[in-house]
Amino acid sequence: MSSKILPSIFLLPSRLLLFLIFQLFIALFLNSFEQSAKYWILSASVTNVLSITALIYVFKLDGLRFFDLFSFDKTSVKKDILIFLGITLVCGPIVFLPNYYLSIWLWGDSAIPYNMMFKPIPLPMVYVLLILFPITIAFGELATYFGYIMPVLKEHLKRKWLAVLFPVIFLSAQHCTLPFIPDLKFLLYRLLMYFPFACLIGITLYKRPRLFPYFAIMHGLLDFGTALVLLEISKG
Repeated sequence: MSSKILPSIFLLPSRLLLFLIFQLFIALFLNSFEQSAKYWILSASVTNVLSITALIYVFKLDGLRFFDLFSFDKTSVKKDILIFLGITLVCGPIVFLPNYYLSIWLWGDSAIPYNMMFKPIPLPMVYVLLILFPITIAFGELATYFGYIMPVLKEHLKRKWLAVLFPVIFLSAQHCTLPFIPDLKFLLYRLLMYFPFACLIGITLYKRPRLFPYFAIMHGLLDFGTALVLLEISKG
C-alpha cells in the first residue's frame, strides 16, 4: 500500500474524532458534558491547529511545502477570479437554505438548532477565538479534505468519483461532533446541513484545483462571521 494512502485514510475521520475528544476534555474540566457543548468553537480551533500540524508533516514526507497549497496561479488569476465569483453567486443559497429547511423539517422552528449551538462563553476566550478560529479553519479544514486527501485518493482509486465522495462525506459528517449533542434530530441536522456545500466545493476543486486558495479565504471569512455571532451572544 502506498505511503500516501495510509495518512489519507487516517486523516479522513480525524477531525470528527478530534472534535469529540476535545469536547470530552472540556467536559472533564467543567465536570459537565452538557456545558462542554457550548465551547465547540474552542474544540474546532484546537483541532484546526492539529490538522495543520499533521498536514505540514505529511506534505513534507512527500517533499512538498504545505503552504504552497495556498499560492495563487498567477498565469490565470483573472480567469480564476471570474469563475470563483460566479460560483459564489450560488454559494449563499447552498450554504444557508439547507440549514433553514432542515431545521423547519426537524423542529418546525429555525431558531431551535441555532439556540442549541450558540450559547455565551467567557468574553476573553471569545476575543482570542475571534482571530484564532477563522484563521486556523481557513488553513486546516479544506486543506485536509481537498488539499491532501482528495488528490491522494484520485491518484490511487480506480473509481475517481470516490475521490470526491469520501472527502465530501467526511467533511459533512464531521459537524456531527461539532458540537456533539446526543439528540438524533440535531445529529441528522448537522450531518446534512453542509452536505450540498461540501459537494459544490469538492466537485469544483476536483475539476479546478487552482481555485483552492480562493475557497480557503472564503471559508475563513464565513467562519469569522460565525465567531462574530458568538461574540454578540456572549456580550449579552
